[in-house]
Amino acid sequence: MNFALPFVNQTFGGNDMKRRLTLIAVLASLAGCTFNVKPIYDSKEKAKAEATVVQFHSLYNERKFDEIYERLDKQATQSREQFMAATSDIASHWGKLQTTRLDEAKVFYTSPIQVKMIYNSTFEKGNAQEWFTWNIYREEVRLFEYNLTAGWDK
Repeated sequence: MNFALPFVNQTFGGNDMKRRLTLIAVLASLAGCTFNVKPIYDSKEKAKAEATVVQFHSLYNERKFDEIYERLDKQATQSREQFMAATSDIASHWGKLQTTRLDEAKVFYTSPIQVKMIYNSTFEKGNAQEWFTWNIYREEVRLFEYNLTAGWDK
């Protein structure tokens, strides 16, 4: 038995073949280009996270650590007691937040969407960098990770 595939014996005319090769060359060259295009949602996701940082700082300065804990993501592994002890230690060591400036923010399109942010912050007792990781579930923003380190790297 012979099986013939219809396209194997197909012949192409000279112009048709040139057009196909030109199209393939154009597509290959475009595929090799790198574009620095951010998804259109980057600014929306960053804005959600930035608004939540403002709320976080307000609650921190008011020492409403319970309310901050309630905004933790379910994936965070700290117990309430660990979280309360850590935030109390931070507040005792650094004092109230005086000023803060966003240094860097990046959006990661994972499930859930994550926004990682670095803030250069001035507290009553010194300068520190705050590192936030927020998990975003549509309109809900949850704190996944928070770290505070002395000084500013940049």
